[in-house]
Parts: sequence; structure tokens; C-alpha cells
Amino acid sequence: MRYSNCKEIHREVKRLVSANWKYYRGGKHGKLFTPSGVSFLTVPGTPGDCHSYKNFLRDIRKVMRGVS
Repeated sequence: MRYSNCKEIHREVKRLVSANWKYYRGGKHGKLFTPSGVSFLTVPGTPGDCHSYKNFLRDIRKVMRGVS
């Protein structure tokens, strides 16, 4: 399954899914839920911004710290 057209985002989502996170495909964006199912991240399918990977990593760090 391809999570994103951006190879870096795809790699991160694949790593998190292997760590028991849940991925659900949407229209233009997928949702990545934490193992507890309390929080989720939006995964861009076709990111157009050059900063999207860095922003996605920032969002992962926020969710892992418990700040949403």
C-alpha cells in the first residue's frame, strides 16, 4: 500500500504502522491513529509544499508528546 507520493512521508507512515499505529485512507488525505486511538494525524497523499515532510515530523512529535 502506498501511503503518500512523498517518499519520506511514506517511509515514516510505514514505520509507524509497523509500530501498531492504524492508517485509514480518505479522499485526498489519510488518517493515522495512535495505538491508543485517541489522537490522529492527517497524512497528505500528494503534498505540494516543500516543507510538508518537516511539518509532518513536527506533527508526529506533538502527538507523541501528548500535545495536540
